[in-house]
Amino acid sequence: MKLNRLTAEQEAILLAIRDKWLSIGLSTEPADRKRAEAGVALAYQAAGMKPPSLVIWLRSPLEGAYGATLLKEDQVRAQVGAQVGDQVRAQVGDQVRAQVWAQVGAQVGDQVGEAVFGGHDASWLGFYAAFNCFGIEVANKLRGLQEVAQSCGWWWPFADAVILTERPNKILRDDQNRLHCETGPALSYPDGFSIYAWHGTRLPAEWVENRTTIDPAIILKAGNVEQRAAGAALIGWPRMLKVLKEKVVDDSGSPDIGQLIELTLPGLPEPGRFLKAVCPRNGIICEGVPYVSDIDNLPINTALHAQAWRIGDPLSDYQHPPART
Repeated sequence: MKLNRLTAEQEAILLAIRDKWLSIGLSTEPADRKRAEAGVALAYQAAGMKPPSLVIWLRSPLEGAYGATLLKEDQVRAQVGAQVGDQVRAQVGDQVRAQVWAQVGAQVGDQVGEAVFGGHDASWLGFYAAFNCFGIEVANKLRGLQEVAQSCGWWWPFADAVILTERPNKILRDDQNRLHCETGPALSYPDGFSIYAWHGTRLPAEWVENRTTIDPAIILKAGNVEQRAAGAALIGWPRMLKVLKEKVVDDSGSPDIGQLIELTLPGLPEPGRFLKAVCPRNGIICEGVPYVSDIDNLPINTALHAQAWRIGDPLSDYQHPPART
């Protein structure tokens, strides 16, 4: 069957499928364990395998990766046998929560690549679910995966065992749907495993938890430039500018247009140029700009030119808006 154009009714169906799988991918509901285990059985059958006799439930992807590492080691599996679930829970609950990823080591990190992402596979599983709604049976073998995705978080299949994990119990995002929280974790799981993020950039927990007291110099030592920029925005540019040797290149005289400034950032061979202005919503902002515009190939020597580059206009065409919201 070939479809050349969708009817209004079919377009409505697609919107409903989109909304359904979006809610699956962002769900913070406790896992539906019975449904997830039934989905696992379907997935194994579709692969021509016998469903696993051992089902282990853990509380987060971190616990799941740690548990998968244990299950892959034959000597560990021989020792723990049918009690592996209880032992993994006990060990992880006491140790992994405090140690987090860096302390688990490379072996656990490797297990992430072997995981099935459950609800976080919603994008591609939802795509194939749409075909079924139009009577095109191209995804029958995916029904098990779709059932698991609708009922739990990440999971790890083995020949004779499976590790299933809970969904996150909190997901916070900004108005562009990026992970974001100014006061705590942006994403967290029942065992306490958490991710801290500022407008989509992952940050160390202590930066967020201690944002009012943290030394700006700690943020400047971060190796990732995006992380440094997010950290600066987190604690506020007024505090950051005190330690960055600010030099004004051009002052427009208008807080809205702002100033073109140079800042000395650790690790850079020369000062970086930034547009410093006042945003009605976020207060003082500092955004990096190049020395030469890639829009009109002219040197950026004024705040107005920096504003033009910021939105992709040549200086000759740019007209600054009379008011911002």
